[in-house]
Amino acid sequence: MLGKLIWEKSGDEIKFSPTFPDLLTYYVETVNSDRVNRFSLNTTKFDSSVVNKLSDCIKNVSNISEKIPFEIDTWDGDVVDQAYLNSLHRQWVLTGLKYPKLPLLLRKMGNLDNNYRDINNLLHKVEASFNYTFVNYTQDPYQIDNIFGPEILGFDTVNISIGFDNLGRSSWSKFSNFDENAVDQDTNNFKKLSGLIHFNLNRPLSRTAPKEYVNWCNLHKVPVIGDKLSLGNIVNLESTLTDLRKIVIRNTNEQNNKFIFEICTK
Repeated sequence: MLGKLIWEKSGDEIKFSPTFPDLLTYYVETVNSDRVNRFSLNTTKFDSSVVNKLSDCIKNVSNISEKIPFEIDTWDGDVVDQAYLNSLHRQWVLTGLKYPKLPLLLRKMGNLDNNYRDINNLLHKVEASFNYTFVNYTQDPYQIDNIFGPEILGFDTVNISIGFDNLGRSSWSKFSNFDENAVDQDTNNFKKLSGLIHFNLNRPLSRTAPKEYVNWCNLHKVPVIGDKLSLGNIVNLESTLTDLRKIVIRNTNEQNNKFIFEICTK
């Protein structure tokens, strides 16, 4: 069993492996039944101008590559291709190590030192920018009962998760914000599942509860409950990362484009 995100206008889809198949089935069936299985972009860290600025900086510096023997051997790569970004970053560092006074020289050549430094700065911004939130409502937040309880919560870094949009604070939030009222009416560990979806193209990570949080829970005699409600991780993320980035860029830039969740067998 797999889950799919399918964008309505393009038909582009992204498959993911569910963390809890029963949870995904329940969620998809319920949003379908409630006729709210349409998720629109809410927030994003991605800024297409950063990609354009990075390309411009690379081009501007490359114009003097015949005068200065940079370690960079490819100036026209795809700036959303992580393999190219990794190579570019390595060669940018090697150039700096070989010519420690290079910025001073570039400054005398038309203030190109800023462009040269920004290759590194903007490269990292591009890498960190593929984080999004989507919602299936316009005004009142959508909520359904969490019939699974807090046992489905965890600490892993995942690609697709249901955001916390409950009344109150989770145990993790109380711990993080120095709230010592661990057992109170405002304690809420995802009693409801929301219509807020977190989506990213980061590498998934398996994590356990920090010992400080475990100690806090033991002190207050409350169970150690996770802070994330995972839906799943994207299939073949690493091998298709460039294509995935372009799919997400294309579809989130499309006006009023929404995606739907579907369940498939393969």
